[in-house]
Amino acid sequence: MENLKRIGRFTVQRLYKTVYRFCYAVASKKKIDERKVIVYSKRAERLEGNLKAVVEKMRELYPNMKIVMDHCDNRMNASLFKQLWHIRDAKIVLLSDYFLPVYLITPRKETKFVQLWHAAGAFKKFGYSTKDTKFGPSSAYLNIVPVHTNYSHVYVSSEQVVPYYAEAFHMPATQIYPFGIPRVDLLGKERVPEASIPWHDEEMRIILIAPTYRAKAKYRESSLDWMDVLRKIAPKLAEKTRLIFVPHPYTDKREWQPLTEYPQIHVDTTYTLNEWMPVVDAFVTDYSSAIFEYALFEKPLAHYVPDLVEYTNSRGLYRPIDAISDGVILTELDELIDWLNTRQKAEYYDTERMVAYNFSFTDNVSERIVHHLLEKA
Repeated sequence: MENLKRIGRFTVQRLYKTVYRFCYAVASKKKIDERKVIVYSKRAERLEGNLKAVVEKMRELYPNMKIVMDHCDNRMNASLFKQLWHIRDAKIVLLSDYFLPVYLITPRKETKFVQLWHAAGAFKKFGYSTKDTKFGPSSAYLNIVPVHTNYSHVYVSSEQVVPYYAEAFHMPATQIYPFGIPRVDLLGKERVPEASIPWHDEEMRIILIAPTYRAKAKYRESSLDWMDVLRKIAPKLAEKTRLIFVPHPYTDKREWQPLTEYPQIHVDTTYTLNEWMPVVDAFVTDYSSAIFEYALFEKPLAHYVPDLVEYTNSRGLYRPIDAISDGVILTELDELIDWLNTRQKAEYYDTERMVAYNFSFTDNVSERIVHHLLEKA
């Protein structure tokens, strides 16, 4: 029965793709608008991160460009056809995440589909690197929807990570440019206002906690439950230690509501991780690539990964975690509590190796990318 359902699902997907591709072929007969730029943001309602940095620089340097913001829900339904109308005559389509329409079509050569991937470095595996794993897409699905393909340009944070993105996006390395990650241009400039920090004691050590996204149900990478972790550590925090918990943008904000019962934890869904980084004293994650940007601040960082073996076996990392990061590797709950409670204000942490590997450029990244795109437009 399960096989029949799968065959039926794949048949519907193939039919949808055929119709979608035909409609794009017809719609894209329209002449390209040389000034039209479409920006797709999926991760938040407001423009932020790489998209924000590049759009602001594009407006500054090329004010004649017509920049249009849009949202795509990335599901095979009737509403997805709206995107065909928008991209049919666009000169540039800016992305920072998964974008289903471009995987279903054969893009016209005149349109640049530009991937400003939301993560720096190369940490946990994704895209084609996870093919046929518990977490990733099956070969059968990829034959229908070749995810992360058809990008004309991909911009990554360093030359060293280009091979990993070539693998994940199933594309030539020659179309992947190690110009840096654009939001680094905003790092430190955009910060949480002092009035929005819940604790105003100058001696308070404030530690940022931000786990990576965890898949649900059969795709779940491991059994680690961050809600349970935070509930256990909250009562054991030192008097002058407090946590800022920022849920991953893909998670339902409501599921973290129980944490608001703990005065030691402030759950924030208003500001981004990058906006918190300049004002906190340390950072803890598991497998989030945000650790790379935090390394630029040279402050204490750690990975709480009691599920390291399970996570590695189910999803995988591009390199061993101690090669990826200079952060302290913690696998026991007591270790995590001790590490949190022994942090001090204004601690220096050596992240030179980590920064050198993951960042080819840390200044004027957006300008470099905008010129590269539009001087050849």
